[in-house]
Amino acid sequence: MAVDIGVEATDRTTYSSLGNTRINMAAAASIAGIDTSIDIWAEEDITGLKIGIFYTTGVNTLKCRSATTIAGTITAGSKVNKVVSLAVEVGDYIGCYFSEGRIERSSSGYAGIWQVSEDYCNVDDEVIYPTLEEDAVSLGGYIEVAVEPRNKSANLAAKMVAAGLL
Repeated sequence: MAVDIGVEATDRTTYSSLGNTRINMAAAASIAGIDTSIDIWAEEDITGLKIGIFYTTGVNTLKCRSATTIAGTITAGSKVNKVVSLAVEVGDYIGCYFSEGRIERSSSGYAGIWQVSEDYCNVDDEVIYPTLEEDAVSLGGYIEVAVEPRNKSANLAAKMVAAGLL
């Protein structure tokens, strides 16, 4: 199953180290809903992982819409899936910050990443991000579309009309 936001978590040609917020420019969300899980591939065990959903507010300026901290260690060497619950709107991007470890990264062939020093994976954080052209980090999410509750009154009325009671 392909990710709905970000890029596939795979073993890549290089890595990115701790201490930066990184946001994949590839695969902005095309649907709104809840990001229910993420895939990530660590090159070296990651701790202090935070995942954020971001949207643009200007040229290379992004704001964090929703965020969560992943407890424990992301073990290096294979794709790891973690359950999350993050609000996503159409056009949003996925990013991360971690305090220890390294994430798998490609340095060519992708849309690029926004990257800035420090942790900006906190709701309402907004900052201008420098870009790394053609890069991608091994981070993607799966979105569950929010289902609107049915209007019970309208359904009941429609059934009553069909039954000839109204």
